[in-house]
Amino acid sequence: MGTQSSLETPSTRHHCSVASDGVAKHRSEPGLAIRSRRQQLGQPRATRRIAGKRALEEQLERIVWLGFGHVRHTVPASLAPDPAPRGTVKLRVRLTMNRRTVAAHRPHATVPVVLREAAQFDRRLVSFSAGLLAAIPVVVVLGGALALHQPVAAATMAAGAMLVGTAWRTGGGRPPLALMATDAIVMATSTFVGCVTGADAWIYLAALCLWSLMAGLLVSLGRRGAVIGTQSIIAAVVFGRFSEPGGQALGLAALVLAGGLTQVLFLSIVRWPSPLRARREATAAAYRALAALAVASPEESALPAAGALDEAEAAVSSATLFAEPALITLRSLVTEGHRLRVQLSALRFLLDRDQAAGEHLDQEYRESVERALAQAAAGLGQAARTLAGERPAAEELGRRAAALSAEAEALAQRSAADTGELMASPDRARRVQITHRLSSLAGQLRAVASLAPAAGRARGLRARRPYGRAWRPLAGLRADLDQIRANATLQSPAGRHALRLAVVVPVAEVISRQLPLQRGYWMVVAAATVLRPEFGATFTRATERALGTCLGVGLAGAIAVVLHPAGAATVALVGALAWAGYALFPASFAVGFGFITALVVFLLNAISPDTLATASTRLLDTLVGSVIGLLAYAVWPTWSRTSARQALASLVGAERGYIGAALRAATEGRRAREQQMRPLGRRVRLARTTAEETIARSLSEPETRRIDAMHSQAVLGVMRRLSLATHVLRLEAEEDREREPLPALARLAADVDRLLASVEVTLAGRPEKAPVADDWPDLRAEFLAFEHACPKDSEAALLVRELDEIVDAANGLAAVTGLER
Repeated sequence: MGTQSSLETPSTRHHCSVASDGVAKHRSEPGLAIRSRRQQLGQPRATRRIAGKRALEEQLERIVWLGFGHVRHTVPASLAPDPAPRGTVKLRVRLTMNRRTVAAHRPHATVPVVLREAAQFDRRLVSFSAGLLAAIPVVVVLGGALALHQPVAAATMAAGAMLVGTAWRTGGGRPPLALMATDAIVMATSTFVGCVTGADAWIYLAALCLWSLMAGLLVSLGRRGAVIGTQSIIAAVVFGRFSEPGGQALGLAALVLAGGLTQVLFLSIVRWPSPLRARREATAAAYRALAALAVASPEESALPAAGALDEAEAAVSSATLFAEPALITLRSLVTEGHRLRVQLSALRFLLDRDQAAGEHLDQEYRESVERALAQAAAGLGQAARTLAGERPAAEELGRRAAALSAEAEALAQRSAADTGELMASPDRARRVQITHRLSSLAGQLRAVASLAPAAGRARGLRARRPYGRAWRPLAGLRADLDQIRANATLQSPAGRHALRLAVVVPVAEVISRQLPLQRGYWMVVAAATVLRPEFGATFTRATERALGTCLGVGLAGAIAVVLHPAGAATVALVGALAWAGYALFPASFAVGFGFITALVVFLLNAISPDTLATASTRLLDTLVGSVIGLLAYAVWPTWSRTSARQALASLVGAERGYIGAALRAATEGRRAREQQMRPLGRRVRLARTTAEETIARSLSEPETRRIDAMHSQAVLGVMRRLSLATHVLRLEAEEDREREPLPALARLAADVDRLLASVEVTLAGRPEKAPVADDWPDLRAEFLAFEHACPKDSEAALLVRELDEIVDAANGLAAVTGLER
């Protein structure tokens, strides 16, 4: 038996071809694309050059590092496989690395990486208007209380407003009013708990331990939970130093709450930007991303367009009492945008697949398809301009939609003769598939052209109608509690982070009380805030806080020496620092934190006018606290390797549901409902995003603790191919036409599900639940049996083509994860 092995990446496109004497061997050989079989198969000298895992890793690294992202590169002839003999099975494994993953995997030292990430500054995210809006409430409460000769109340309320503003500006975007209001309430509660327990050190430490444990578990809810948890610890630590009886503790908590709610109330009145304008901008941004996707290269990810659509969906779905008619149209446009994204992804996949297989479409046909996609991109761009209120763009959008329809109609007429001969010619099947997708794309662009002009116009108050919307806070609360409960285990990164916080914060508090520090609570705050569940994030945040503190202390010292501010000048200076800090936070945490550090120094100047001493104390306490936090993480680190494998397993599980729903619809001969398929597709996409982010974190960790880069990227590559093939199958299943049931497909669908289930439990690290080798399904044999039994018509030919791709990708996934006999 002759064997050739190779690897296909976005840079190198090859096939693993295995001559087979029987169907049973088709499935076991694809592992040659990933693993060396020198001992088992006696490879020739040319193949031995890349035998072994490390040699393969080095070869792939040389390919990937030639460019930043995806590159095209020809493998040396000495390493290229021979053409596959007749009767072989081809396996294509695509490895995709986004820029974050590539950067993480590139061999380099940890310290320069941390410094580079901490010093990043993205000027595109600077927003002086948003910074001004967040700074105004801080100035108002500070200046108002000082005017009433209440410096303690002034500093307390200003601190509450400052922290709630930070909860918004560290993430950027529009003000998350619900998050900010919750943050204000939780900080006020933490202040009360810290004050009433502060009189007794042991009770206070016990309360602080419990508070830190709960705050750590909140990171399982994402950024919103992390923000609330971190700021609850800050409030408990800072205000817990002022032990007060119940009444006075309640008064202090009320001041913190008043400052925080002033921020929320001001932003809810200002409503920056206006709700309808913000929703239009979000929808327009989504359509600009779709326009870029239409003409993108096959290697470019569709995730940016998907993320923009998610943001637009969140914007147009927010509650409103009186709905502008344009808002309802915007919701329809976002829904259409999701369909367009899947359609464009499927089209690019179909074109790329034929190139990768070496089966090129004729040049004239391909140029026609590219012209149609260019018309679609131009039309989607005009739709974005129309949503921005440009009236001439609406007319151009209509022309582009008509041009795309004409291109699609011409291609449909050309391929009409191909429909009856699909079984005889794969090239005809490819043309029919692509033409179907272009016809659907043209219809969707026509729908956008009819909706966009109305969405770009505002009709005033008379056109608004009451809009009912269900608000179910208890359902959301139950979901959050379930998420927290699921992470309350030491096997979870959030659980380990919570336990680490519960130990570090009280210990840092005890140490601070033993040291001669004027404001030792800054040390405790620094120790708590540098800790993150992940290795890279912890050291990056510690570096950011250290750089920001040095910047802020230097800035505060220089201002104090030159200006000697006092009274109204202090209020103005606090406002200016808040403006700069809030404007720059999204661009760089370190720079934003530097201005906030200087702000805190001058805020305390209202109570204790000794700016230079306060600044030097702040620097010392922050550095010592950061060191304590880093030492605690070093003693008991949390590595992302297990989380990364679990994220890959979750991705496979999500894909199981997506493929299963599409195959069930084909088996039963019914139309797949978009309301069912779209959430399943979105679940796959979110699982992929999570997996890529988790793998990138793992690859930033020490080499001995990180996930295997080649294995993880191979899994992601095969999963991308599987998802795109399922997109095509889904779009065919969603078309409104008569279908015949295909009961012969049921067994193949069940075997695909079984194989993916085996891959899922293997990636999750539960090999005891995986079936033994003899029970692994033989997908290729089942596929050949279905191909023999299915009807010999055009619709069946298209289905067989997609099933061949899915079976090939599923077998590749099994090979990557080691599920071979």
